[in-house]
Amino acid sequence: MMPENIRTLAGLFVLWLLQGCTQWSYELGQPLSQSNIPTAEDALSLTAVLAELGPPQRISSAPSGYVMGWEYWQVRENSLGVSLGAMGADFLSVDWGRADVSGEFLLLTFDREHRLSGSTLSKWTGGIGNGSAIQPFFGVVDVVEVGDLVGRMPQHRWGATRLLPLPEAINSASRPDMGDTGIQQRGTPTGVGQQSLEMD
Repeated sequence: MMPENIRTLAGLFVLWLLQGCTQWSYELGQPLSQSNIPTAEDALSLTAVLAELGPPQRISSAPSGYVMGWEYWQVRENSLGVSLGAMGADFLSVDWGRADVSGEFLLLTFDREHRLSGSTLSKWTGGIGNGSAIQPFFGVVDVVEVGDLVGRMPQHRWGATRLLPLPEAINSASRPDMGDTGIQQRGTPTGVGQQSLEMD
């Protein structure tokens, strides 16, 4: 008969063999807090702003001129799973996951003479979700979904929006991520507002 300590260590060793963990880390854009953020009082030209910050990730027309947006995101996704697959019995998997994000979003407004007329910098940090799952036979579910934060920027889809099925194609001129009627930052829910009509 094995002593209690050895049985406990053996059990922990078997659990260690059966578990796996992943950690994904994404960094999108350039940090904004380290940049010299211009203000409306500076009345800088568009050329001076672009020389300081580089090209924007978002741009849209506005009644008084246009707006430009810069984003910086740090996304960290952690997951842990335990499965019997290493023992040849791949019929049960238990998974846990959590994702955290910190983001900065700079919005600059320019008038029709290409002069800076307004600026806003917003920052936020926090958890964007967590989850757990018991998956019999095979695992197919992400326990944390960060695809809307790390996916392609909307300007990669500008031409393709004209080929979408109805009502999405009709709605493309009014979408805030297309640059005609406003700016939408990463991670904005699409189940509310203008995009809720698209029935994605």
